[in-house]
Amino acid sequence: MTTEPISDTDPVASFSATSEIYPELPEAMCGRGPGRLFRMMGPGLIIASVTIGSGELVIASRGGAIFSYAMLWCFFYGGAFKAVQVYTAGRHFALTGEHPLESWKQLPGPPMWFPLLVVLPAVGLMPIAFSAIPETLAGYIHRLSGMPTTGGDVGPWGWFEFCSNGWATLVLFVCLLLAVMSNYDVVEKVSIGVLGVLVVLVVIAVVVLGPDLRDAIVGLLVPRVADYPQWVHGDPELASRFSGRSPWLEVSLYLTAVGGGAYDYIGYIGMSREKGWGLAGRGGVSQESLARAVSDRTILERARNWSRVPLVDAVGSFGCVILITLLFAMLGAMVLHPKHAIPVDKELLIHQEGFLTALHPQLKWVFRGGVFLAFIGTLYGAFEVYRHTWREAGAVLLPGVTRRLSARGMKTVVMAYCTIGGLTLTWLPQSLAGDIIGRLTLGSLVSGAATCGLWCFAMIWVDCTRMPRALRMSVALKVVTVVAGLSMTVLGATSIYKYFVP
Repeated sequence: MTTEPISDTDPVASFSATSEIYPELPEAMCGRGPGRLFRMMGPGLIIASVTIGSGELVIASRGGAIFSYAMLWCFFYGGAFKAVQVYTAGRHFALTGEHPLESWKQLPGPPMWFPLLVVLPAVGLMPIAFSAIPETLAGYIHRLSGMPTTGGDVGPWGWFEFCSNGWATLVLFVCLLLAVMSNYDVVEKVSIGVLGVLVVLVVIAVVVLGPDLRDAIVGLLVPRVADYPQWVHGDPELASRFSGRSPWLEVSLYLTAVGGGAYDYIGYIGMSREKGWGLAGRGGVSQESLARAVSDRTILERARNWSRVPLVDAVGSFGCVILITLLFAMLGAMVLHPKHAIPVDKELLIHQEGFLTALHPQLKWVFRGGVFLAFIGTLYGAFEVYRHTWREAGAVLLPGVTRRLSARGMKTVVMAYCTIGGLTLTWLPQSLAGDIIGRLTLGSLVSGAATCGLWCFAMIWVDCTRMPRALRMSVALKVVTVVAGLSMTVLGATSIYKYFVP
């Protein structure tokens, strides 16, 4: 059974105390078995595909290469806390029909302060992804091409920087073309196949190489921020690169690498609008109308059924992200750490070939194919996620302008902004724009753990003030949300402090 969309101007007008306010779960989501759980997953799969590029292949491997197993907890707890963060937001949207950004307008304090705190950095940071991701792949392409990595300067750019910028521009335009033509189905299917093979081989590599289980378990469960290994300080090039860079900045980078940052989750939650989960996309319903409706046990049970859908999506997608991230981090610890091979600006991907060539030299081709498809999928998926981020942010901050923009118009604006911004950051000399890791670190500080932690506290507030008692979070969920919020806020705030006060 379905319901008609609710009017934006009078969202509760269609409901009475006995109306079937929540649609029934689709038949495909009912019954038993893993199949129905998989059909409940939607936006989370896109987030997972967006983060597998720079997150797992680069940042997780870097963490293992530098600290061995000591920082596994960042990836484990970071992913778990973010699953809580996005579930509480997705649950709220499905049960009230109101995106959290809309609900946060009522937070005590200056008008719109929290939506602005989340949205403005989110929009401002988007071009960083569209410069850092193409540049990461570009450096790898340049090395595989066999072209020289050293040479004379080209204007304000070094030789390698100039060549990488050219490759990055090509990568970005290819992804833009795919997005404009909406001709991604074939690439998506091939990506799933190749990446599936890559993940299976990574699992085999971890098992064959044999991690130190004791150190891995301690690093996974016991949070501690270790200093850089002595060999980092002993290598002149690495010493200059990490001089003045607090290990806390690596913590911030790792926490954001797992599943993305707050700028991703605005769009993530907005995607459930198109999925039609519960009241998502049907218009906001007042607390009083919800309370009247769920006084009927049948409707209350239907609401609770809908609240489980974003739970399955968050747990399933972040579970996959955490697992893959930990696998790459452990491979970094086993393969790269002993060699003192850290993924840095010019070599962010080349060292990781050793993960599979440790099994067989020819598996480098599987790794290379997986890398290309992962990064192309990341950029294409980012266009889609950020389109929803803009739509949700605009609906709250500039509702009149947003209503006048068609879906195609919004897509065009987002693509133009991300592409032009990405190219601008790419072609700015690194002396001005910073290197790839520097830009990603800045993004993680501005819209990473601290913002995600405050998001959790905001969800506690709107649950208590916006949700009828029968639909509020359980005590256990509130406790977990507070723990997630407090942990991410403290870790993020400490990283920000260390950034400005080394």
